[in-house]
Amino acid sequence: MPSYVDKHIPLVTICNISETFYNFLSRADNESKRQHLIHGEQYRGDRTLLWLGDPKLVFVTYPIPHAEHILTCFGYKGTSYMAPVEPSPWLSLDILREPALLQCLVNYAGPQHKVQLIPYATTPQFFKLVSVLEEEYGLTVLLPESPIPDNLWVRDYIDTKAGFRALAPRWLPDFKNLLPEGIICQDLGLAADVVHWYCHRGISAVIKADIGENGIGNILRPGKSMSREEVLTMLQSNSFLSNDWVTVERFIHSDKPVSPSLEMFVPPLGSGEPEVTYVSNQLFLEFGDFCGVVVTRELQEESWYRDLVASGKLLAKGLQEMGYVGHFDLDAVVGSDEKVYLLEVNSRRTGGTHVHEFAKFVFGHNYLDHVVLLSHDAMKSGDITNFDDLLAAIGDLAYPINGEQQGVVVTVTSALEAGEFGCIIVASTAEEALELQQALVRRFQPILNQQSFPQVVTTRPN
Repeated sequence: MPSYVDKHIPLVTICNISETFYNFLSRADNESKRQHLIHGEQYRGDRTLLWLGDPKLVFVTYPIPHAEHILTCFGYKGTSYMAPVEPSPWLSLDILREPALLQCLVNYAGPQHKVQLIPYATTPQFFKLVSVLEEEYGLTVLLPESPIPDNLWVRDYIDTKAGFRALAPRWLPDFKNLLPEGIICQDLGLAADVVHWYCHRGISAVIKADIGENGIGNILRPGKSMSREEVLTMLQSNSFLSNDWVTVERFIHSDKPVSPSLEMFVPPLGSGEPEVTYVSNQLFLEFGDFCGVVVTRELQEESWYRDLVASGKLLAKGLQEMGYVGHFDLDAVVGSDEKVYLLEVNSRRTGGTHVHEFAKFVFGHNYLDHVVLLSHDAMKSGDITNFDDLLAAIGDLAYPINGEQQGVVVTVTSALEAGEFGCIIVASTAEEALELQQALVRRFQPILNQQSFPQVVTTRPN
């Protein structure tokens, strides 16, 4: 467990991902799409089993078919989980609404009536749960990864594109070279003007919703001739851009897809310095569609690594002074000039946190000296809808292969009903991880006629 978690006090984790993004995902232009997006976030709760080592009590939205397998095989003997009988998008409120869940949490606090609560992200609903536990059940609730309620606005503000662009220049001396050229627009009319301006100059631009997740709402507009009216119609047709500020940003061209992400942990001011947790290269199925990360020591040898880490530390220190507490990641892209360009901050646990914490727990704090990890959150399982059949299909690729530190670790199975699963591929090198990934794809080829998978990018020049 991290040093800020007291191993003598019961630890409870709450994977409230859909709660975090509900308002944004509700902008989907039809009910079917909205439900699909919300369920996609809820399925990722399985990864919470791998958070913060062992022991702990985990709350997720849906039952986890592979829970016993992962807890037994990898030594999480003191970890258990619970899920609501009637789940909603708001897991924190589900715990309050279902007496069995609430009583389990209260009982888990033990005779000292003290508990540590760690959410995926700190939300108003999460604070409501904390308030009930303290005021109605007399618990002492410690929140080692959350700001105080009065500072929740800091978490929300830095999570926006406009907030990031407003605060980053305050703390980054070289921000003009680190942030892509971009214009913050208060409405779609101005955004249409800016996009048309870029098009007229023959420049490709990215249009980004001010709040968002997983690249949803982002549009890549190739530099070409478009009328201002055509641009406005295009923007108005995207429901995720409605009623919000929009950032129009110069697209950073690259000869190879390198999208590094740095995660930091920020303790309360006066409780220690912010620290780097891990650096990864993000994987995407298509433009903006995040699906996983590659974590490898090789990234530390890249020319852009030092600038990324230095920028993350400066941002973390500035946020700490404003009252922020918890994880955040700093997403970036590497241009054809081999320079790193900073794109946004995600103020929460992120898509690679479980990979890092799993690796620390299983392989030790120096895991980068021994293994490379590739995660994929949404592999297609075809007709396979139960864990036993999935494990049979993975077969001899399952970790550990021949007793060695390599193989496939299943991380998400609650999504099997939707034809997807998640995994972490463990290998000695990025090349071996890629080979394992392709071998895994071939196992499902008889089930799937066609499927797109991201390619592992080592980022090291050929």
